[in-house]
Amino acid sequence: MTLGRVVGICACVVISSDAVAGQQSTTVIERTHAAGGLAPWRRVQVRTESGSRAIVVDTFEMPDVEGRLAPTQQSVEETNRPSPNTAHTRRELFWFAPDGRRTLTEATDSLQEPLANGGSRVVHETSVPDLNGRLTVTSRQIDETRFDPGRVRYDSTQLVRDLNGRWLPIEVHRGDTRILAAERLEEATIQRHDVNGTLAVVERRDTRSSSANGRDRVVIEIQTPYADGSSPWALSERVHLTTTATADGGRHTIEEVESRNRANPSDPLRVIRRTVTTVRRAGSGRWVTERQVFELDVNGRFVLVDTEEEDRQD
Repeated sequence: MTLGRVVGICACVVISSDAVAGQQSTTVIERTHAAGGLAPWRRVQVRTESGSRAIVVDTFEMPDVEGRLAPTQQSVEETNRPSPNTAHTRRELFWFAPDGRRTLTEATDSLQEPLANGGSRVVHETSVPDLNGRLTVTSRQIDETRFDPGRVRYDSTQLVRDLNGRWLPIEVHRGDTRILAAERLEEATIQRHDVNGTLAVVERRDTRSSSANGRDRVVIEIQTPYADGSSPWALSERVHLTTTATADGGRHTIEEVESRNRANPSDPLRVIRRTVTTVRRAGSGRWVTERQVFELDVNGRFVLVDTEEEDRQD
């Protein structure tokens, strides 16, 4: 029996009293680096559902001073759905001191409500404790999704309080998704404050997705101002993702990232990083993810810079 499975069993035992009236599932993810340069970690996620209520406890563990895996961070998320299109979620983040004490660092309350056109509006309010431990709301995010014939629109606005306690927008995401023949197209913009304190578009992103013959393809193109050193808008990065399903229910994904040469931004984009990810079944309820990252060296050749293995037990 692996250590990850032992933890999964222990997690079930700890909260088994909550699972009597509902359903519970435990997922254990362990990650190691073949090169040995980075410390391994483990993530244990326990989900309990009962009626319209769901609780997810997500614990992140890393080696302590004695080399044993110990909890360092934890999130506890509770969602209640009084109706199909309405939900209230509270998510609390904790960190663990070396002696095992758990301290609340952040709490986010999210309220999802339906809109008249079939879309939805979600308001997230994040609070942090002050010096006396009292929670104070410090930021807010408003997400809206609207459905029009043949397209889906979304807006996401992040706000913080200014010195006078008023809400100030600091970042706005807007997107429009359409289905064109056998392709899905998403066009999005990101706005942030410029030097004058005015919200201005700082990034444009086009994402094209398609599927055929058991293979999914995604191409993401990102434009930013003067990426080529001269044009008001120019392509700064392109990402190609190709995912192929495997016979055991897993998948094989190749991701290639193209970017500009910082020394000569006017040069054409070139591939600077390639990531190969394979997800394969390793037994009942167990999946192994192997990831290899290749980057260009000083001679312009691709070399292996990182290898990761992730063991997931559901």
